[in-house]
Amino acid sequence: MSDLHSNNKELIEKHNQHDLVTRQECEQILEKILKEENISGELKEYEIVPELSTIGYLGEYFHLHMKYHRGTETELKHLRLFVKTRPYQNPDMSDFIERSGMLKKESTLYQNLLNELKRLTPNIWCAQCYLVKEDLFVMQNIIDLGYEPLKDSSVFLNKPQIGSILKGLASMHACSVGYEQKNNLKIGEKLKDVLYEVTVSPKVVWYTAGIKAVLAVALKHPLYQAEPLQNFIKSRLPAILDTVYEMVNPSNKYHNVFCHRDVWGGNVFFAKDQPYEKGAAFVDFQLCRYSPAAIDVLMTLYINIRPQDRRAMENECHELYYQQFSDELTQMSLKASDFMSYEQFKNSLNDLALFGALYNCIAATILRVPGDYLKDMKLNRPDDFHRYTNVDRTDEVLELVKIDAKFRDYMLECIDDMMELILKDYYYKSK
Repeated sequence: MSDLHSNNKELIEKHNQHDLVTRQECEQILEKILKEENISGELKEYEIVPELSTIGYLGEYFHLHMKYHRGTETELKHLRLFVKTRPYQNPDMSDFIERSGMLKKESTLYQNLLNELKRLTPNIWCAQCYLVKEDLFVMQNIIDLGYEPLKDSSVFLNKPQIGSILKGLASMHACSVGYEQKNNLKIGEKLKDVLYEVTVSPKVVWYTAGIKAVLAVALKHPLYQAEPLQNFIKSRLPAILDTVYEMVNPSNKYHNVFCHRDVWGGNVFFAKDQPYEKGAAFVDFQLCRYSPAAIDVLMTLYINIRPQDRRAMENECHELYYQQFSDELTQMSLKASDFMSYEQFKNSLNDLALFGALYNCIAATILRVPGDYLKDMKLNRPDDFHRYTNVDRTDEVLELVKIDAKFRDYMLECIDDMMELILKDYYYKSK
């Protein structure tokens, strides 16, 4: 291994004790890549370099650099791949990831499904994976495929960006339909032991801690200070929010597809040459489920746009998604309406809207906190970071609501968005 990036040597050596990637594995990876061009090659050297610009919540990231000879050529070629592992530097988070099985779930999906799905369309919506271990996998670097991330994943997205995301999701969803038809199977049955829920569950503290914080802010919302509404929030609202648990499961009413279920700005990459004409590409598949397509569409529209902006563009976005879904299936000689008509799609969006609204409120306590609040906490106070993300964040969220006007306004707006759905269906009908 070369001694480039020696300033990172200590960190690299720390991770090498976990045997990230061996020389033999690098040779196997190179063989797979060159086989696609029907040529051979020889690995000369490799090195593993930490990705220092990205702060991930559910993993640690590295670049695998390989130098090799291609065929009979004497020129030394360079290849960069992406490596994702458990967050070993944070023992609490590492233990949480191991217990939840998130990384194992994602690596299994790359090994048994994603590579197969992406072959069904020329559109790039995820990277090719070349090596899978239980707590690690190596894949194409999505940036080197001509895609780029958002410069600031905390910003709200515009209509062209949302359109690109929806095109990417439609491609992925259509590939799952095509894969099932081609292989005469159901993904949900084939991978039922893999596509389990790891976030929207009463057993997942990240989620229940989020609900607790959301309920606490709802009680402080100036629009809901009347005693009947306070009583409603305290006594009836928790049970209503529990109905979301069933929404994310495979549906008996609507057609199910392979869903990403974590489509926020940090997991989305846009094509550099045609950022909005082409569909977006996605990373981080540890939260995937087999559920109605509406789940991914709702998440995209709720957590990436302000509520008032979503209302103004959502119908157009729904049409764009369905057109791409239909076009993809047409290319596979399939008819979209045989699986999901546009009317069924719209009905599913209405039936499952509470998922989007509630998840957005919970996600806001992570994604919309001020500045580098969580980044600084993760780097400098890892125990506090673990407590905030996976134990209890109510006090901190209420304090941020008090001291930060921007965060307060957005949290109240999100809760009002959610409560509008709930009050219409549950509160006013009962009066």
